[in-house]
Order: sequence, then structure tokens, then C-alpha cells
Amino acid sequence: MPQYLAEISGDEFTLPQDEARHLKVARLRAGGEIKIFDGKGRKFLATLAAADDRTAAGRIIKEIPVAAPKRVIHLYFSAIARPAAEDLLDKSTQAGAACFHPVISQRSDADLLKKWDTKLARWQSILLAACKQCENPQIPQIRAPLTFGEAIKTASNAPAFICYEDERKTNILDALAKITATEIGIFTGPEGGYAEEEIKTAVAAGIKPVSLGQNILRAETAAAAAVWAAMQ
Repeated sequence: MPQYLAEISGDEFTLPQDEARHLKVARLRAGGEIKIFDGKGRKFLATLAAADDRTAAGRIIKEIPVAAPKRVIHLYFSAIARPAAEDLLDKSTQAGAACFHPVISQRSDADLLKKWDTKLARWQSILLAACKQCENPQIPQIRAPLTFGEAIKTASNAPAFICYEDERKTNILDALAKITATEIGIFTGPEGGYAEEEIKTAVAAGIKPVSLGQNILRAETAAAAAVWAAMQ
């Protein structure tokens, strides 16, 4: 049973037009049961009272228990080309990322600042679709783009790791096993990898380089793999 993002008031709910349209596509009608979520971490079983292609409404039957995530993951991902960035957002949301911080690093091959508002709207729609698919009731946040230096400063208040293909000693799973913090930062690089001086800057700020294994992963694959590892 798919879940739909709803506006909830007491024991009643309404669906915005886009979600109501999806109900129509799924051929769900008044009297049927659906799962709804508020985008902030709560999920419910509900009954449709009315539905058309413009709006839908109904009543909540009960709240569905949701397990708290093991960790709150801040993913600092370097700018990459649009199709790969969208895949990164989709797969990393499914893996459990709580907040995305797009980063402008030396080898970034995408201009994050160009038409940022348009990108943000598109990215938010991708996160919503991913949450509906994997039944995550909390939609991740997307923060404004940062330079690499700004991202390092932002992440320095909590344990953070930077995925680096030349790291040979410390695997990400081993590094994570040594910490008890429930909120962490993970840095993943652009398609060309981080510049050596960026790694030195991160290490100087207390961010630990980690390996994702012996194979070189695509940027979008590395991000999803790192988030998945952190949620184990």
C-alpha cells in the first residue's frame, strides 16, 4: 500500500492536488484505506471520505508506529551532473539520509548556484517521491549550497567522515563502529574525486578519511553506500 503526503488536523486529513491526482491514477476511491504521512516523521492508516483529481480528504484510523532512525545523517555531497545528482538524492533518501548539503568543491562539474530555486524545487520533489517509495515518513531537508571550506566548518560540530578513494587503513564500517554519536556528517566527492589539499583541510578540521571498499564507485553510488553503512 503506497503512502501519500497529507495535511493533518486532528483526526482528519486532506491531500494536496498532486497527491490527489496520484490517488486517481492508483484508482483509489472513497471508502478505501490508505497510508498517509506528515513528512515530519509520523505515519497513519486512514480512510478516504472523498477523492477526485483535485483534492482528497478523509479520517485517520490509527497512527502507525515508526522506529526511530539509528543515526541522523548529514550528507555533504559535491556537485555533480544533473542526472547523477538526482539519482544520488533518490538513493540516499532511501538509504536514510536526513539532511543534504550540496557542496561546491574544486572538481565539481555542476553550477549549483545557477537557477538554484528551480533546482531546489525539483530536488524536493525527488525526495518526496523517494520517501513515498520507501515509506520513510520524514522528508529530508536540503540546505543551501556551501563552498567546501564552509561545509567543513558546518560539519565540525559533530563527528564527520570524508569518503576518499586513496584511504587504505580505515573502512567506513570500522570507523562508525567506534563512535556513539547519533548525529554525524558524511562527505562524498565529485566525479573526479577530491583534490589532495581538500583532504588535508578536512583532516586538519578533525574529519576522518574513510574507505568504501577496494573499488572506485560513482559519486552517486558512493553517497548512497556511505549513508547505508552509517545506518547499520
